[in-house]
Amino acid sequence: MDKPENLSAAAIHASIPEDEAVFYEDEAAEEVSRLTSLKDIAGVASVSPSLSFATLARIFMADRRDECPEPKTLWLAATFECPAEYEALSFIAPLRNKAVLQLGGKGTEAVKLSLAGAKEACLVSPVESELECCTELARLCGVAVSCKLGTAEEIPFGDNSFDVVYSSGCAHHFRTMEAFPEISRVLRPSGRFAAIEPWRTPFYSLGTKIFGKRETEVHCRPLTKERLRNLSEHFSLHDVRQHGTLSRYPMIALHKLGFLTPLPVAWWLFRADDWLCSLLGLRAYGSCAAVLAEK
Repeated sequence: MDKPENLSAAAIHASIPEDEAVFYEDEAAEEVSRLTSLKDIAGVASVSPSLSFATLARIFMADRRDECPEPKTLWLAATFECPAEYEALSFIAPLRNKAVLQLGGKGTEAVKLSLAGAKEACLVSPVESELECCTELARLCGVAVSCKLGTAEEIPFGDNSFDVVYSSGCAHHFRTMEAFPEISRVLRPSGRFAAIEPWRTPFYSLGTKIFGKRETEVHCRPLTKERLRNLSEHFSLHDVRQHGTLSRYPMIALHKLGFLTPLPVAWWLFRADDWLCSLLGLRAYGSCAAVLAEK
């Protein structure tokens, strides 16, 4: 049965911790107020230091942008999760002529996938200012993105609506037992779901205790095997690929001190880390993951 197209804002916000909802609402609202004053995406760095914003400007101004996710220096934006982001984008590529849905966030991925050739792009978020942020980013990049208030547990689109569902750093907020069947429902046969997420390992607890959380105001619940246990019920195939056992938290710590690891350097650090940890049997302790599934 198709889901209703419109959900009440009150019902949606009732399912989100109040301090978390306020944090995301205020952050996006501030960025929206700055985005509305821009005439083109080139000035987006003045709005936010977010690499996902800067990546949109880089892609928009590129001479060619139809081979996502190559080159990596053009398409990747998640420095501390770059191998997972590369695997997720590779899994859903090619994007040309596909209908795509971003679940959660400010719409940077929906706009990115539009620039990669998607014929239809949508964003569903429970945060109204994030929808407004996406509308402004889409305007600056000259693409159209449909934005709807909603949650992953009750997606406001009909059955078989999308070829791709993508989430970047939001699926760990989902109630996965409810969200995964919904994601499968809105995907067409052989449609694909990909997510880039933090993964709970012993190093996660140690890393956050020593270096602190990246966003202290949110209730981060990194994914675990237990939270993904129903993937097999709703998808014909699925995989989880973990990265960054040794390198991810030191890079995050350096960032907190004001030193951002350049993307090419982060990429090769992750690759060396993965190679070494594969030899030592430590890949299962990687704290970032690409979650990949096909209906």
